[in-house]
Amino acid sequence: MLTIDHLRLQLPAGYEKRAASIARLVARELGRLPVTHSGRVEHLAVPQITLHGNQTDKQLAIGIARSIHSQMTGEAGGCHD
Repeated sequence: MLTIDHLRLQLPAGYEKRAASIARLVARELGRLPVTHSGRVEHLAVPQITLHGNQTDKQLAIGIARSIHSQMTGEAGGCHD
């Protein structure tokens, strides 16, 4: 089970009205992705993701969640026990 105490997304100008929806969808998508080990991450910086204005909130959230997940699973950093 993945627990996130605090999630801060920095979105480009113009996404203010969509931010809450995108954040909820990111959390939901992260809950669906497999977690294979336990650990605690104090801070996780995800590389910049290119957004396309015609993407739905769900499409954006899936991309963000996958980037976060890859950082957490060790593909680009990982968790620290």
